[in-house]
Amino acid sequence: MKLLILLKKAAVSAGCPEGAIGVIQRVSIEATNELMKHKDTNLILATGGNAMVKAAYSSGTPAIGVGPGNGPAFIEKTADIPKAVRQILDSKTFDNGVICASEQSIIVEEETKDKVVEEFKRQGAYFVPKEDAKKLGAFIILPSGAMNPKMVGKTPQVIAKLAGISVPDDARVLIADGEGVGKQYPYSMEKLAPVLGFYTVKNWEEACELSIRILHHEGAGHTLAIHTQDESIVREFALRKPVSRLLVNTPAALGGVGATTGLFPAFTLGCGAVGGSATSDNVSPLNLINIRRVAYGTAELSDLRKAENQENLDCQRCEVDKQVDEEQLVDLLVQRVLSKLTK
Repeated sequence: MKLLILLKKAAVSAGCPEGAIGVIQRVSIEATNELMKHKDTNLILATGGNAMVKAAYSSGTPAIGVGPGNGPAFIEKTADIPKAVRQILDSKTFDNGVICASEQSIIVEEETKDKVVEEFKRQGAYFVPKEDAKKLGAFIILPSGAMNPKMVGKTPQVIAKLAGISVPDDARVLIADGEGVGKQYPYSMEKLAPVLGFYTVKNWEEACELSIRILHHEGAGHTLAIHTQDESIVREFALRKPVSRLLVNTPAALGGVGATTGLFPAFTLGCGAVGGSATSDNVSPLNLINIRRVAYGTAELSDLRKAENQENLDCQRCEVDKQVDEEQLVDLLVQRVLSKLTK
């Protein structure tokens, strides 16, 4: 309720009408469904898990739904490693990792793994030993597969204490071996806290395939980060990845919301059709308003038919020219063959 009071005060001081902001005081599925289906609800902006988004789209009220993030960050071998590591740590420690665009796992190539690990340690990351990683993994993801709300937005030290393990007092982020992708691998899932999975691959092609597997497991349509100086690899990732935003050489949490990129500033990030969303935009006020367009006529039906006839005529001429060119080429080849034979 404290947050509601602050929001109301800020909104009214900016010119918002009194009573424009409200909240359900006793939160329940029934109350949420009633609100979404109410006759005075004109538009739903739903963010959260797939169940929430599906409920919004099934309510009968116009809706914009956005899904969960689970973006990997690939540090490709041509990357500026110290800079890439700094940006990932800046991102994952910003607001203790609660922004859905923040990195959820790191992918590195075998030939640069040692350098990357050394740099992460130098900048304050803590690599959790295997036995402790099992305890931590069992804590951050519940048996149901849902993220444990007790760890969301907490510091590494608080999370470690709750998980029953010990970490250094100065640890900025906890990193554990991802091992695999799926429900039985907690580090392959979304973790809105300073916790990261760590994967090693042979080359960028493997990184590409692993990223797709991670995103299809959770986070399809959302965000992926890549650190590289090779534009051809950026292009390959942009063409193939099931994401709405590919962030290049920037902290994902800040780049995804538009703070360090040219994307529209927003904390609600659409996942497009691949992620079950109605938009792939960074959802802005423009997504929440109706736009009425006044359009004046610029042509008549007869004009359209003339243009179509002219286009068909041009195509026919092209076909004729092509046939002529082919016939001339055949004649030329025949003449050359004959000239060779008569010599």
